[in-house]
Amino acid sequence: MMEHKGARWGYVFLRASAYLEQDEFRELMIQAVEMYLAGEASRNVKSSGYEGRLFTEQRYELIGTMGGQRFDADLETTRGRDSAAFLVNEQTQGTGAAISLN
Repeated sequence: MMEHKGARWGYVFLRASAYLEQDEFRELMIQAVEMYLAGEASRNVKSSGYEGRLFTEQRYELIGTMGGQRFDADLETTRGRDSAAFLVNEQTQGTGAAISLN
């Protein structure tokens, strides 16, 4: 999500159990990034394999040495309840690693 010649870039990190398929996780990650960019705090999410809520309390957290704004998903899936956490790290505004400042 870094802005360079009109584009923003960054990183998204995922922590989750394995009830969802890779494409479903990818869709949730995309929605977390959209929420981050729009400044949204909560969004209802639904697909053929799950439905639930994606939300943030706008906290900054770390996974190892990488950090970002945390987004959580509480989901009801076809295989039971599930949850996921995403860290969205934007490099554009200098909030990431020092070598990535633009």
